[in-house]
Amino acid sequence: MIEEFILFAVLGVLSGLIAGMFGVGGGIIIVPVLVASFMGYGFDESIIIHLAIGTSLACIFFTGLSSANAHRKKQAIDFTLFKQVALGITLGALLGAMFAVQLDGNLLKIIIGVFALIMAVQIGFNFTLSLKNNLSKGPYIVGTGIGFLSSVLGIGGGIFSVPYFKSSGLSMTSSVGTSAACGIPIAFFGALGYFILGISNDSLPSLTLGYIYLPALFGITITSIISAQYGASIAHYISEYILKILMVSLMLLISIYMIVL
Repeated sequence: MIEEFILFAVLGVLSGLIAGMFGVGGGIIIVPVLVASFMGYGFDESIIIHLAIGTSLACIFFTGLSSANAHRKKQAIDFTLFKQVALGITLGALLGAMFAVQLDGNLLKIIIGVFALIMAVQIGFNFTLSLKNNLSKGPYIVGTGIGFLSSVLGIGGGIFSVPYFKSSGLSMTSSVGTSAACGIPIAFFGALGYFILGISNDSLPSLTLGYIYLPALFGITITSIISAQYGASIAHYISEYILKILMVSLMLLISIYMIVL
């Protein structure tokens, strides 16, 4: 039990730093590590990926609060755009959870890898969309899509929202900060969906609330809340170019892990 808590605590430190630096919620690391852990614990294979995603979203909610607050103090959140996107996120996250429980776990794993690769290419080569003239109506639709995909994949949505905010005219630092804020409604409503949908599943192990594994939630949350603040500070002390290179590298590593391994 102690080894299990140490594992989740270390995972929390890493996910918190990543959440603060890149505004991606940390789920990109949490989900694959939890999948490996749950397999080692001998959990039913039919529920492992969904349990990992639901737990990841629950963790991201608390990490996101810490990360977003740190970015808020540095005035790096565009609250006007955030409010518009958040409306769509609420609906999309709930729908995403309903959709994800119907998908095979291996398919979800590949989808995460493919999108990570797309985002690496998009950010690395500055492929942007001309969205500045459509901000009055675009954010609602985009928010629904971001919420849906993030809930399906168990992530904070940064691989989708950071490029969107960047192409909408925000600086890289503000894009990360606003993305971190968006991770809060994504995680809350996504986790709520996995909680409700998993209540009646008899294959779940003990110490779960729906598709949320409580030991992992507590272990990861305790350390990620602290480390997320340091991650946000790091993001404001390094150049946008370095931040961009680091994020592209992270996306490529995730893509290789999810698709190949």
